[in-house]
Amino acid sequence: MTPHSELYATVLSVFTAEQWAFSEVAGREVIRSGFEAHHTRVDLHIQVFEELAAVSVVSESPRSCSGPAHRERIAELIMRINQTLTVGNFELDWDAGRLLFRLTNLFPSPQGDTGIIRGMVHTVVGEMDRIAPLEAIVLQTEGAPLASLDLISLMQREDLLPELPQPDSLQETP
Repeated sequence: MTPHSELYATVLSVFTAEQWAFSEVAGREVIRSGFEAHHTRVDLHIQVFEELAAVSVVSESPRSCSGPAHRERIAELIMRINQTLTVGNFELDWDAGRLLFRLTNLFPSPQGDTGIIRGMVHTVVGEMDRIAPLEAIVLQTEGAPLASLDLISLMQREDLLPELPQPDSLQETP
């Protein structure tokens, strides 16, 4: 077996220090983990790209779009949300109808930075949790109401926003 890169060792040390449950993907510098957030469970994976000194954290929604009309409205919703983001982005796996949030960071050294990696995990969990009720509303709406759904107003609904989490408030689930 190949030894782990320094960056992968740093990622593992963050999860160990935070006592976040995770599993490693055999033969790859990838770990999987899950967190119970305010609105939903957020499953994610973290992949290390040693040659780039990069870490990518990706979460995937547990829901999927049932048809083209929902897919198009979800695509519009994430396009509008992406315009407001300063870090990371939402994506739509068009064929699977699944919403993803991806955040990648390039590090100036092969060791990476534990604070940045920890922050990446918090950001990915927070962003997927933040969009969960909006996604649910779109996916539960059918027919003419779906076509006329005001996504801009939906995005401005403060009653759907969770309170800002404290840095130590993430709770992992096995």
